[in-house]
Amino acid sequence: MIPTECRKRYNVNGYDTHVKSKVLINAWAIGRDPNYWNELERFYPERFINVSTDFKGIDFEFIPFGAGKRMCPGKLFAMIRELS
Repeated sequence: MIPTECRKRYNVNGYDTHVKSKVLINAWAIGRDPNYWNELERFYPERFINVSTDFKGIDFEFIPFGAGKRMCPGKLFAMIRELS
């Protein structure tokens, strides 16, 4: 679960959130949504090859790998491998 605070008012699935509301984002569920992912339980890192996803935090596909100072420690190794 990723804790955050709302910056503006939203309606999510019929629930109202207000400014400064504390919410929890379920990163586990994001990474296992069959509407967006094929073969959810398979270790298949090649699925990210040749995609335009921004792994630096703008696109949410990588949320399960963490963000900020708690981001996956393997990120740097993956970036070096990609550049070589």
